[in-house]
Amino acid sequence: MILVAVMMPFGMLAIVGLPKLGGLSLLAVNVASAAAVGAGILLLLGRLMRGDRIRLEPSAIAILIFAAYTIFSATVLVRLFSGEIMVFSLSRSAGGVRVSTAFLWGKVWLSPGSSNISQTFYIVLASGLFIVAVNQLSRRGAAFGDQCMAWAAGVNLGLGVLDMAALDPVLALIRTASYSLMNEATVAGIPRVIGGFSESASFGAFSAVLFAYFATLALRTGRRRDAVLALGNGVFACLALSATGLLAVAVVTCILLVQVQVRVPEQTSRGMLLGFAVVLAAGGLGLAAALTMTDAPAMVASVINDLIINKSQSSSGLERSAWMMGGLEALQQSMGPGVGAGSLRSNGLLFVLLGSVGIPGTAAFCAFLILAFGGRAIAGQEDTLAATRLGAVAALVSLMLSATVPDPGVPLIFLAALAVATRRNPATVDAAPMPRMPHLQTRSLVQ
Repeated sequence: MILVAVMMPFGMLAIVGLPKLGGLSLLAVNVASAAAVGAGILLLLGRLMRGDRIRLEPSAIAILIFAAYTIFSATVLVRLFSGEIMVFSLSRSAGGVRVSTAFLWGKVWLSPGSSNISQTFYIVLASGLFIVAVNQLSRRGAAFGDQCMAWAAGVNLGLGVLDMAALDPVLALIRTASYSLMNEATVAGIPRVIGGFSESASFGAFSAVLFAYFATLALRTGRRRDAVLALGNGVFACLALSATGLLAVAVVTCILLVQVQVRVPEQTSRGMLLGFAVVLAAGGLGLAAALTMTDAPAMVASVINDLIINKSQSSSGLERSAWMMGGLEALQQSMGPGVGAGSLRSNGLLFVLLGSVGIPGTAAFCAFLILAFGGRAIAGQEDTLAATRLGAVAALVSLMLSATVPDPGVPLIFLAALAVATRRNPATVDAAPMPRMPHLQTRSLVQ
């Protein structure tokens, strides 16, 4: 699991490229996940041969249903509606019929393609990773999952620093995927930071997830390590200059402020409050000096206009709006079941799911999220569960803004597995037989 976590920041490190399968690039994190799933299957077979009984979490059943429907949609539904519905193709090389003069992307008639295979693979892999990660994190304890997240956050900071230092020859060694590299992109003349990813939206979104996770732990535990990791990744989420990352950070910050307001009267001493007030005042004075003595106000206003206020009127914003409506049109024209995973490009996770796997697949995925992040942690794991939940909020906000395919991504899957692990006592992981579902009430740790 540590290897999977360490590979998450390497969003453009490809190990295997399969262009004939819908542009499928097996990233380092995909290969590490596949290796973990393979090892987990071998362990499972060994336990079954010994006569051990296996327990499946309700969330595992939900994600398996989601994966099964994804396979059905990508093999049956896409052929059922082939030639009857027009969609935005995942392939940029597809010409199609232009629907607007604002962008070049056009619609094509739905037909089976290699992207159905690649997107189904990613979702099946995510499902297998969740089951294996739940088992491993439950056996080794939620603290081990927290250590994995710390490794991911540290590596992400290192790659961000390398990108800020413009060490492109070094980063070229890990930017090997067949994606469009956006390392020269700027906003209002300010260069974007993309770390180990191909573009700023992915880097900003991942950094926002890490910021949410460790900021929650820092507020609840007061650990210096968590505060440093939260601050560093929060800064990089902003320096990515992506609307996806910035809005995720904004939502997370608002939630954190509410949590601070609730927790301060109970757990904060007067000395800590005084120190916080001094730091806040010093920061305010520094910000005021920067705003009055530099061109920062104009630069900030320009960035906000480009990324948020005028985003919807840009060609990119109009294009993504058309993709979003295309997902809803596919849902409507298929009358509910969707047109198949990998069959279309939409915008925003909700619209991607509805257009691709329809109402059944979307319902199964929502059930998975509720079952994975719901419930109560065992004694001593409440902080980690709270961190996974806020991290999931950041991930979902980012996916709702920028996702174009139904793949939930490794970070969200890992957080879901860690959330489940906080509700399981490592000493009783194998105690229940297969037919029994795990209870969600609080259980105490075995001393």
